[in-house]
Formats: sequence, structure tokens, C-alpha cells
Amino acid sequence: MEEILHHLLHEIITYSVLGFEWIGVIIVAISGIRGVVELFKKNPDIDLHLSQGMAVALQFMLCAEIVKLITIGDLTDIILVLGIVVLHIAITLLVAFELKHKKHERHERHEYREKKLHEQQLQA
Repeated sequence: MEEILHHLLHEIITYSVLGFEWIGVIIVAISGIRGVVELFKKNPDIDLHLSQGMAVALQFMLCAEIVKLITIGDLTDIILVLGIVVLHIAITLLVAFELKHKKHERHERHEYREKKLHEQQLQA
């Protein structure tokens, strides 16, 4: 019975990892397609939308790596998966930092335009 449960757990984890990885890939693909469309529309916020898509996709990929930790066999596998998790976390943090910076920059540009418009209305 224990062997059956262990096998079932291994199957559930395998399919969960595949599911999380595929979700991440699909999000990256959709973000890329959306980015190409926005590129042709000359949208100035294209990088913001691409960064948001990448951040969400990386979260799903990180989920997959964390779930993989459950089925670790030996120390070499643990070190490998933990290295991958650390890299995913670092990339996720960098993308999140970039996203926050771009949102702040966009907000400042908007405020600057509003201020200039207000000044022009006062001069008229």
C-alpha cells in the first residue's frame, strides 16, 4: 500500500510540475505575442507589459521547481534543484524590481505631462 501511495504521489508531482511549466511557457508566449502587437502599435508601455508577463511566468516556473523538491533522490539532486530555485528567485526579483521602476517612471512621466498641461491652461 505504501508503495502504491508513493507511486501516486510521484505521478501527481510529475504532472503538477509539467502543468506549472506549461502554464509558464504559455504565459511567456502570450506575453511575447502581445509584445509584438504592441510593438507594431508603437505602445510606449510595451516593456512594462512584457515585464509583467515574465514576472507571472517566472512565478509558475518557480512553483514547478519547488514541487520538484518533494521527489528529490540524493544530495546532488537537492543541490541542483536548489541552485535552480535560487536562480529563479534572483531573476524574479530582478524582473519585479525592473517592473516597479518602470511603473514609477511611467507615473512620473504622466505627472510631468499633467503639470505641463496645467501650466499651459493657466497661461492661456
